[in-house]
Amino acid sequence: MIKWLVPVLALALIAAACGGDDGDTAAPDTDAAPTTEAATPAPTDDGEAAAPAAPAEEEVTLTQGESGSAAQTVVSGNLLDEIKDRGTLKVGMVLQFEPQMYIDENGEPAGYDVDLMHMLAEDLGVELEINDLEFDAMIPGLLARQFDMASVGLVGRPARLEQLWFTCPYVPYGQVVVVNNDSAVKTRSDLNSSDVTMTALAGSTAANLISKDFSEATLVELDQAPAFLEVASGRADAIVVENYLAQPFVAENPTTSILDPTDPFLAAEYGAWALPRGEVVWLEYLNGWLGYYIARGTLDDLYEKHIDTSPGIPNCT
Repeated sequence: MIKWLVPVLALALIAAACGGDDGDTAAPDTDAAPTTEAATPAPTDDGEAAAPAAPAEEEVTLTQGESGSAAQTVVSGNLLDEIKDRGTLKVGMVLQFEPQMYIDENGEPAGYDVDLMHMLAEDLGVELEINDLEFDAMIPGLLARQFDMASVGLVGRPARLEQLWFTCPYVPYGQVVVVNNDSAVKTRSDLNSSDVTMTALAGSTAANLISKDFSEATLVELDQAPAFLEVASGRADAIVVENYLAQPFVAENPTTSILDPTDPFLAAEYGAWALPRGEVVWLEYLNGWLGYYIARGTLDDLYEKHIDTSPGIPNCT
């Protein structure tokens, strides 16, 4: 059984954010009749989603076994046990990134990430609850422990590592540039100019990449659909985005094309699951789970089913 929510708590997130990712395409995160709540974006000064202060890490105590020959780790507040006891796995997602994660024609969550979450919940013996958020509400929601993990392909950039823990990679990304065909941008070197306007998903890895590699260009950070539309309409020259999102967009918008199609990739990266800091047992379980299914080719098969030929997902060791 799957339950999916659009979490509320907007006021709490705004209050937390006012004090202060490259999100990968956040794919955004899905959880019997949906209940609706609103999530509020809150970017930080470095493009990361703002968030309340991270909760204190769980207390870890080492005790001797009866023989005194080995130490056993006792973790207070084990999130894995909490998930099993409550009978529900709560996952944050952004259901706006077809085919990675989206809402299908029947109004149900679907895609690569959603299939993985169903598998994970089944192996845990619990129900799946998907919290569908906006991308910039993902990190604040996870830090507030509104859900147990985020499955939105986040890249573990240094600023994010200060707030969250990340698993082994589970999804590959290839970043490309989509341009308006009437733009003066014809080569990659044309992008780094003050005359060029580029868009990207707010707080994402793509936005971070533009800031570093094309610092002379004007960067406009938006939600994913408006960021695409700025380029299609000619109000912006280019967008940096994952290749799996770029391909269908260009096919549907003949005024646009992928820059340098014979060598289109600006960067190859991998997205990971994010979870609250301090959850040692939960992190070890998730990495072990990924390692088991990566070694058996299950993730590659799912990636090819939903997205494209898999470039290979690194072993989780």
